[in-house]
Amino acid sequence: MTDTQATADSYRWLVLANSVLVFTFAFGFGWTYIVMVVAQVLADLRLDMASWGMLWSAISFGTLVSAMIGGALGDRYGVQKIVGLGVALMGVTLVMRATASGFSSMYVWMFLFGVALALTFPNVPKALGMWFAPEEFGMANGVTQAGYGVGAALALALTPLVLEPVGGWRTLTTILGVATVAIGALWFMTVRDRAHEPSEAEAERLSTVAAIRQVLSIRDAWTLAACHMLFLGGYIGIIGYAPTYFVDVQGMTPTSAGTIVSLIMWAYVVGALVVPSLSDRVGLRKRFYVPGMFIAGACMVLSGYALGTPLWIVALMWGIFGGAAPLAFVVPLEMEGVGRRLAGSAVGIAITAGYLGGVLAPVVGMWLVGLTPVAGFYFWGGCYMLSAVLFLLLKETGPYIRTAG
Repeated sequence: MTDTQATADSYRWLVLANSVLVFTFAFGFGWTYIVMVVAQVLADLRLDMASWGMLWSAISFGTLVSAMIGGALGDRYGVQKIVGLGVALMGVTLVMRATASGFSSMYVWMFLFGVALALTFPNVPKALGMWFAPEEFGMANGVTQAGYGVGAALALALTPLVLEPVGGWRTLTTILGVATVAIGALWFMTVRDRAHEPSEAEAERLSTVAAIRQVLSIRDAWTLAACHMLFLGGYIGIIGYAPTYFVDVQGMTPTSAGTIVSLIMWAYVVGALVVPSLSDRVGLRKRFYVPGMFIAGACMVLSGYALGTPLWIVALMWGIFGGAAPLAFVVPLEMEGVGRRLAGSAVGIAITAGYLGGVLAPVVGMWLVGLTPVAGFYFWGGCYMLSAVLFLLLKETGPYIRTAG
């Protein structure tokens, strides 16, 4: 091993640590904390629950309209600049959110948080792909995605405890914003782009539009986007409704319902650490994503009926098998015609489709809930299972395929 190789091998762990920090704090905590202070926000801004639904969707809408461009910008200008800028802007929008005086200003800052997120989300997998070997793609992305689960679970648990001591939701939001800006600065100072091979360097000079157009010419990129649309739409839909269903239909206490949802998130952390790493060892992706997401979807449906110990078991299985989801962010790095050089554009397109699902699936599911409450569980769980079926249509990727080829 040369000194250059040894340096790269060591440096990749610093890139991973930064990626986990971004997903844990900026994404997991910074995105989720506000669902625990909805009552305070609505009272402060003199809004009703219908207004909150529009505010909450503003983040997804901002990401939806920006993710494709955000990924292409990462391909053109590099992950150091674009991810660092994106995380810092997420922090700025949090600070400004704390100054909101009504619905309009709150909507603007929630929307712009989603736009800033769109600069970051597609390009973190690209950064990992630059520094990790193909046989470690699953592990690196799994660990990073597990960071989101940790951040979200901590936000659910800690926000109610710290809200009063820090002085309310505005002060807490400001603190989170300043800390997020610091994380963006840390990324910019410590994460660098890796030198490309000549052919890849030429691809780096593609314009933003040309990079997106090239990825869109690949059939598997469309199939992967559909997989994202279904599983992210199913996730956003079920997480937004499950606690209410457990309380209003199943007769659970709010504390018990919150515990079950937190259990799903903690189980997802375990799954995201284990399943993608196993995929790396075997060297294949479909063998893990397809059964994992199908079982997770089936567990969603079962959770609409289970109570007591069976519900705990179903929740654990849902989260653990759902840990196959990060593999959908690995496949673009390995896809023929995309690879590391255009991974930002490919992931950006997939995320755009994912947040389109995040806008549409909750609406369709809640309409079905109006007919019969458990119908939403069938619909959103079915989205996960259909995502698994579509994944079968992709060409197999992974280290084994590269070696065999």
